Amino acid sequence: MTAIYSEQERFNSLVEASPMPTAIYKGEEMVISVANQEMLDLWGKDSSVIGKPLIEALPELKNQPFSNLLKEVFLSGETYHAEESRADLVVNGQLQTFYFTFTYKPLKNEFGKTFAIINTAAHLTELVKARKQIVETQERLSFALFSAGIGTWDLDPINNKVNWDARCRELFGFPVQGEIRYEDVLSCIYHEDEENVNRAVLAAINPENLGHYDIKYRTISKENDQLRWVHCKGKAYFNNDGIAYRFAGTAQDITAEVKSRRRAQQLLGLVSNNADHMTVASMDGTLIYMNNASRKLLGVDLDADVTKMTARDFYSEEELDRVQNHIIKEITEDSGWQGNINLKNYKTKEIIPCRVSYVLIRDPETLEIIGRGATARDLRPEIRAKAELQKLAAIVDSSEDFCNYCDIRGNTLYINPSGIELIGIDPASILNTNLFDYHSDKTNEKIRDEIIPILFSEGKWSGELELLHQKTGEIIQIHKQLYMIREDITDLPVAIAGIARDLRTELNVRKILADKNDSLQNVINELEFLADTVPPVVWTSKPDGNLDYINKRWYDQSGRTKEETMGSRWTESLHPEDLPKAREAWGISLRTGNPYETEFRCMDKYGEYRWYLVRALPLKNSDGQIVKWYGTNTDVHHQKELEKQKDDFLGIASHELKTPVTSLKAYAQVLESMFKRSGDLKNAELLGKMGKQVDRLTNLIGDLLDVTKINSGRLQFNNTAFDFNEMIEEVKEDVQRTSFKHIIQSNLNFKGTVYGDRDRICQVVTNLLTNAVKYSPEANEVVISTQEIGNNVQVSVQDYGIGIEENLKDHVFEQFYRVSGNKEHTFPGLGLGLYISSEIVKRLGGKIWVHSVEEKGSTFFFSIPLKQERLEIRQ
Repeated sequence: MTAIYSEQERFNSLVEASPMPTAIYKGEEMVISVANQEMLDLWGKDSSVIGKPLIEALPELKNQPFSNLLKEVFLSGETYHAEESRADLVVNGQLQTFYFTFTYKPLKNEFGKTFAIINTAAHLTELVKARKQIVETQERLSFALFSAGIGTWDLDPINNKVNWDARCRELFGFPVQGEIRYEDVLSCIYHEDEENVNRAVLAAINPENLGHYDIKYRTISKENDQLRWVHCKGKAYFNNDGIAYRFAGTAQDITAEVKSRRRAQQLLGLVSNNADHMTVASMDGTLIYMNNASRKLLGVDLDADVTKMTARDFYSEEELDRVQNHIIKEITEDSGWQGNINLKNYKTKEIIPCRVSYVLIRDPETLEIIGRGATARDLRPEIRAKAELQKLAAIVDSSEDFCNYCDIRGNTLYINPSGIELIGIDPASILNTNLFDYHSDKTNEKIRDEIIPILFSEGKWSGELELLHQKTGEIIQIHKQLYMIREDITDLPVAIAGIARDLRTELNVRKILADKNDSLQNVINELEFLADTVPPVVWTSKPDGNLDYINKRWYDQSGRTKEETMGSRWTESLHPEDLPKAREAWGISLRTGNPYETEFRCMDKYGEYRWYLVRALPLKNSDGQIVKWYGTNTDVHHQKELEKQKDDFLGIASHELKTPVTSLKAYAQVLESMFKRSGDLKNAELLGKMGKQVDRLTNLIGDLLDVTKINSGRLQFNNTAFDFNEMIEEVKEDVQRTSFKHIIQSNLNFKGTVYGDRDRICQVVTNLLTNAVKYSPEANEVVISTQEIGNNVQVSVQDYGIGIEENLKDHVFEQFYRVSGNKEHTFPGLGLGLYISSEIVKRLGGKIWVHSVEEKGSTFFFSIPLKQERLEIRQ
């Protein structure tokens, strides 16, 4: 007993001397036999607990695992150790959580039996809480970054590796797993931003700088090519050698922000440049914003600060009182306010009647009303237009046709007496009606969807519509012409005028004509017999282009059967080179209803190909629909052979003439120079005139050579990019030098580059200008103009000369055509210039045409695509 006691005292001394919290629990009841002050402080108890069972001294441990652990150690005799274990203890009267690293070690007697357990503990609560706080902070930071759509990245510049979180990988389109190198990152950057990103990275990892990195650029996803805007911010860290060993930061998707900012800029640009007059003001009348159109209307300089202006600057005293004390109070949140207001020009003080719409503006966050927006329409053009319409009304009052005027919203302004009688409307109610009130539902739909858009774009429309009798409800068929009326100064649309003709009588006539068409068909059937007796091949076709009749002449010439000819099988006899052109021309006629005319070769019964001139006209019914095609094939083989002989002769003759003519030109120039040096100016002048005639002969030979090249398919084009206006100015100067009487004016609205054959286009412009000078001997001015229309450049050359008869305009582009009658020798030439010009323009993919009034002048036009493919002229 003494030995045990002595041993107990030794243990007690060790416990008291231990710097760590230490206690001994004796027996299976775990009575606290000794506990040093550190352990008592840890428990939050005093020495009164010594001698008490542990559970009695610290009852808060009852539902915690420590009692069972102590019992297990006591019974097993094995030591138990725990790291950072949680314990809930009552300290200062409050249950608090602590963390310990502790050991339960059994104390055994000489028989190896456990009689007590020594408990040592290390207080780690602050360390564990700090670590948890770090983890929680990291979790909050990760959550905040995730919520903001921000990713993190960490670049190792030394090893050229990049560590990215999942969000960063998503922004750049990389898979969730896998190593990423810096080169891979660059491949995801939009090509236009690569240089800026490289420059920013190099600046950040330069030790001479502060290492800061802040840049916005675009990325292209590796997975789906999605384009994103990202904002990357970071910092580089340097070692003692000034080498960046780490470069880390964040990346945020700002695509929505960029798009929103762009939309805001686009909206502001749209409002600023809108043709409507727009202003924003606070509720006390202080101006906040005024777009350009409103500034112009109200006489405010574009650079003036409108925030220093108020409503008082733009209203008379009476109108300001009306706006502030009445109108503003009537503005509702749903519909705002609309009405007429008199505004005042800031500079001129002119009173401007306007149609104004007010809306209330709320703060998007607080929903507080912070101002009002206004749009205004200048009513002066409408007022002037109404006055003009009233004058016109007096003129059309006596017309027997239906005449009416309405504003651009369809509100009726006037209907003449004939119109009132036609639709049975009460004259007193005219101003309260809309044009949709006295047209049928079918017509109203057409007016809204088709006619009004055409009136705004083209200014006029004509066609058949239906009126509605206001009393009987009768549908009245009419043919109506509608015109858009525009204000003279601003060219703004202000009204619509209409003239209508009653078609009821005409429709009866149409029915009679339809009956006659049926009779005519019977006559046509009888004429089929006659067709078999004429020399040309005569044929008819259905509206879809399939042959349903061909006369006997065809079978005699071709040797083909009816089965081998009807429908579309007639094409089987065509020469393979002619088939595409024939089919294309036939298709165009079928689609447009235009006459069909072409030439192609057909195989005869002897296996030889012969040339035919093929023409066809459509027969249409009273509704304008094609019911039949009537055509003829005329054998022109002999004429084609003669034309070929003529072209061969012209080609050989013009080519052979070039050499002696060139020599003549050279000799004339040498002789002219010799005579000038000898002082014989008279003979030198004669030789100069001779040289001009040789030049004229050279031009005629050149035209003949171009014609033969065109006819033989050998006219070549060399396409290059060139300044179109520069070419026009060069030609203008060249022609101007040869014309002392005419002044060539230019109005060049097209400025740009054309890709095509410069020399050939120059040839066309030269021809049109020289013709304009030649055919306007009594005038002294020619005007050349250019403008861009769609993807084409259009050129026009206007003269004030002899003009062209209406029935001859379509012939001026024909080969060898010249002015006929007593003017034939007044304007000499072969008649090839316009033919060559038209062929050049057509082969450039363009078109050429003329507008002319006899004895007043002509305007020749041509247009070509801005960009030409490589072209080679073929027959």
